[in-house]
Amino acid sequence: MRNKIFIPLFIISATTIYLLLSGMKESVSFYITPSEFFENIEKYKGKNLKLGGFVSDLKSEGLNHIFTITDMKHSINVKYTGVPPDLFGKTRGAIVEGKWDEKEKIFIAKTIMAKHSEEYHPPGVSKELGKDEKE
Repeated sequence: MRNKIFIPLFIISATTIYLLLSGMKESVSFYITPSEFFENIEKYKGKNLKLGGFVSDLKSEGLNHIFTITDMKHSINVKYTGVPPDLFGKTRGAIVEGKWDEKEKIFIAKTIMAKHSEEYHPPGVSKELGKDEKE
């Protein structure tokens, strides 16, 4: 009698746990840094990526924005068309989502996510990005 209840309950529980864990794995997406990108560029070609770092060299003309994402070791030029988030700006952290364009050697972003912390930078980051530490 116990086996008639235990076996279906075990199968249902195991299936539920498996579906939950596999669903969480699919929904969690991390970003890579420019250094990680250039360490294994072949791995990332043609794939949708999230690329994170600090914004530098920002040039905007209307809805067209060209900027650089840097991790202080490597930098990647990014092209974005659209309205960026309010917190997006030079020397601020951002994560861009899009694809690497091998022909133009530029990352084409479809989405920009600005990091919320606009006040604190690790020591030396503001200096390297050309921003006064006291700003």
